Amino acid sequence: MEVTKLAFTICSNNYLAQAKTLADSLINYSPEYKIVVGLVDELSDEIDYNFFLPHEIVLAKDIGIENFESLFKKYNIIELNTCIKASFFKYIFERFKDLDFTYYFDPDLMFFDSLNKLDKKFTDFDILLTPHINTPIPLDDSYPHENLFLNYGIFNLGFIGLKRSKNSIKFLDWWEERTLNFGYINIKEGYFVDQLWINHVPLFFDKVKVLTDYGYNAAPWNLHERSNIKMKNEKYYMDDSSILTFFHFSAYNYKTPDVISKCYYRYSFDNCPDLKPLFLDYHKKLIQNNIEKISTISCYYIDKKENTPVQNNKLKKRFNLKLSTFLRELFIKIM
Repeated sequence: MEVTKLAFTICSNNYLAQAKTLADSLINYSPEYKIVVGLVDELSDEIDYNFFLPHEIVLAKDIGIENFESLFKKYNIIELNTCIKASFFKYIFERFKDLDFTYYFDPDLMFFDSLNKLDKKFTDFDILLTPHINTPIPLDDSYPHENLFLNYGIFNLGFIGLKRSKNSIKFLDWWEERTLNFGYINIKEGYFVDQLWINHVPLFFDKVKVLTDYGYNAAPWNLHERSNIKMKNEKYYMDDSSILTFFHFSAYNYKTPDVISKCYYRYSFDNCPDLKPLFLDYHKKLIQNNIEKISTISCYYIDKKENTPVQNNKLKKRFNLKLSTFLRELFIKIM
């Protein structure tokens, strides 16, 4: 079967409710798309995977990454899910020969319009990126501030679009080498999974488009410029007159539906009432997609790593170090 339009996401079993919500919303507005879910996990007996049809689930271990087992031995679950992004792009382009371009979307996004306008960007560009913010954030006691993105990346890798070209393949080779070897969360050493590397991309590679329309990748970290969303003719319009295409529900917890994000507290539904319908819709779909059960399923690779003798020794050493530190501080206080 010929596939000419495709998008993919990556997650472990515990995020499959979000992945289905993303995929269903995407094909609701862009039914010509095929959706692939890269599963960084083993299949679980607790999940009926037919529930995710027509979306295809592909196991990350099956896409041809050399020494895949070494990755889950050294990375935590976030690092593991993000380090294979470039490898999955390569897999998609190799498997689906008719694709001119493809997109990656984080599983915790939802669509509110079609991809038609975004697709046309590939006429002139090979690499599409979205910045975390387009405008300055006020200096006050709220969070986040602009320095956050100096640590974690100017661009948000919850989205990236690539056109098949020598330029983009060159980019993928460069990106993959770094994420498979240095895909850590270690801000002190200048590492933040797959994302921080992308700061270099507009300098290192050609035909890079930074998308500044507010309707692409609106999220809790850019609400200082994107909280004013108005419904008109069944579309959500942003302050810059662009249409909301996808919203990133980052750090949203379905158990606390009245909180926009557990990490970013600058805005709430009190000062952003326009967001309430979006979040109500998202929450409803997560419940329908069985998040209450699915979110409790642990990742096979992480469980396996934590049960190895090497990892158990590391945990014991970490506990002993904390215990000795506590006892030393206690002794100092007593003295």
